[in-house]
Amino acid sequence: MSKVKSAVALILITILILGVCFMCTVSFSYGTDQMYTFNSVVSMLTKDAKLGGELADGEHYLGGGYTAVYYPEGVISAQEYEDDLNALKEAAANAAAGEKEDAEKAVSDYEGKYMRYPDANGPIFLEKETACGSKDGTEISAEFKEDFASAVSLFRARYEGLHLEDVKVQIADDYTVQIGIPAYTGAQSVILTQFASTGAFNMGYGSDAASATKLTVAKGETVNDYVKGAHATFNGSTYFVVIDLTDFGRKVIADWTATAADTAVTLYFYVGDDALISLSVNQTIDLNTLGISGNYTDETSKVVALAIDTALNGAKTDLAFRVEDVVRTHAAMTDLALILIYVSVGALILGMLAFFFVRYHGLGLAHLYTFLIWFFAMILIVWGVPQLHLGIETLLALLLGGTLLCVSDMLTYEAVRKEYALGKTMASSVKEGYKKSFWRLFDLHIAVAGFGVLLFAIALTELQAFGLALCIGAVLSGLCSLFVSRFHWAAFMSFASKEGKGKFCNFKQEVEDDD
Repeated sequence: MSKVKSAVALILITILILGVCFMCTVSFSYGTDQMYTFNSVVSMLTKDAKLGGELADGEHYLGGGYTAVYYPEGVISAQEYEDDLNALKEAAANAAAGEKEDAEKAVSDYEGKYMRYPDANGPIFLEKETACGSKDGTEISAEFKEDFASAVSLFRARYEGLHLEDVKVQIADDYTVQIGIPAYTGAQSVILTQFASTGAFNMGYGSDAASATKLTVAKGETVNDYVKGAHATFNGSTYFVVIDLTDFGRKVIADWTATAADTAVTLYFYVGDDALISLSVNQTIDLNTLGISGNYTDETSKVVALAIDTALNGAKTDLAFRVEDVVRTHAAMTDLALILIYVSVGALILGMLAFFFVRYHGLGLAHLYTFLIWFFAMILIVWGVPQLHLGIETLLALLLGGTLLCVSDMLTYEAVRKEYALGKTMASSVKEGYKKSFWRLFDLHIAVAGFGVLLFAIALTELQAFGLALCIGAVLSGLCSLFVSRFHWAAFMSFASKEGKGKFCNFKQEVEDDD
């Protein structure tokens, strides 16, 4: 490569790297009264819930999440029981003479309605008729236990279907469910409320959700004979919840909407008693798939679709649940965790660069340019891929991917060093060194990328981001090491004199270089 071409190429690459570096790392305010803000890619990266805390402006979360408790019907907290009982007692104490007996009976009935669980100091109260099967029961019925266990399976399937880290579904106090979700989701209220909906899926039509005429399932059939499932999709910037109907379901919807051209019809789609979707139509619908849009985002469309699909095809339960005790939780690590991670990563990068410049002199520039292209490409990928976010697992994958690139360049440079030491020209040494290293590095990167794919496919949610980031980082590392780094080497080497090429790379040979 000639010096002119090399200079032009390096100038363009340098401008590109500086531009991407600025875009990824620099945030600033501008405009009149600084009313506009340019957010860097790093600032917009979705952050792991374990990292950091709330920013001073209160607008962005660097970590933490929300916890909530799902209470099944017939189960209340000890605090709620005490509050209700005290209110009844106060009403009885202030009741008029003619109403006092009824008020005192209400207190007695309420006390007899519940039993404290699991003992006299238990944190919850169970409604005897619901949990035990009778007003005088003292043992939890098998039916209630089975319904609760099925509900827990349903909740776990839903929250696992989000594919988010730091999601927790745990049984608390034997008969409540504690939910934990990260703050970075941005749809906490939708997730907590929609996923609490239990019961059978159904659909109907009418003027309002409460009085709508619902689907009557024929004898020997189930609702799955009418509706297959649900999923989310998008078209441009519009997101949809798609209901997949069977031919029977298609006919039902067509019959319901047959007069919609004359009188608007509202369709409702229920999980239990909750209408998750309402759709006003003014024409006949005769389709096997209903794409329903609304004020959905990518995340909320998936939440609604997942709630419906799991109601259709997941564990079945007749227990209704309510959401209580929603609390904002702080990050597991200190507020300085993210800053310390940035500093640590920066120190490791500087150490790596110091090694390459000391060991390979000017050739360190070729590695620097290659590494920066890989590094900023990975930042953009983490930002752009919904399954990835800035967290411990992703950072570890980035460090491993960066290490893989450094090791690959080092192995290649050492292979070329050995060839050059035999007295070959630099051009011949580079060609032979890359030739000997190619398949070894190719196999190494394929193995690492394959391990990442396998981990993403079979691992728990916490490791899926690690597997995906490792796979992408390994593939990109292979391309950079085998092709980009060699291009940079040729570009920088063109500025060295024939006699100084070995010195430029800190290579030595017993035979004088005749290139």
